[in-house]
Amino acid sequence: MTIFFRILANLTTLQSYSEYELANCFEEAYYHADEFRSKVQKPLIQWVRDYLARLVTQGRDNRDRKKAMDAVNPKYVLRNYLTQIAIDKAEQGDFSEIETLIKIIKHPYNEQNDYHFYAAKRPEWARNKAGCSMLSCSS
Repeated sequence: MTIFFRILANLTTLQSYSEYELANCFEEAYYHADEFRSKVQKPLIQWVRDYLARLVTQGRDNRDRKKAMDAVNPKYVLRNYLTQIAIDKAEQGDFSEIETLIKIIKHPYNEQNDYHFYAAKRPEWARNKAGCSMLSCSS
């Protein structure tokens, strides 16, 4: 969701987007590209078009809207796989990843150009790795 809302905030009413541009833009927020294309893409594109049209009627400044949306939609979230990477390194005596995570999470709503990796979707290798994809009730 964090990626989706950051993409949505970046859209502007000053540009006319093709179906391809919108699909390409939002596909980045989904884990399963085939499912996105077959089930989500068309209704999402229609919803985004309706959303942009509503924004035009509201007359809100694009920069103000983006600023407001970014203020409540964090770019950086402490994801399980990121903490697991930090734990694995710390167990080897390297606490640098913990320090990096603390630095990033102190300002989760800000763009931090050196840390795009930390705002990305969970990598495939972490999908089924214990501690990376989900936590149990006892975690």
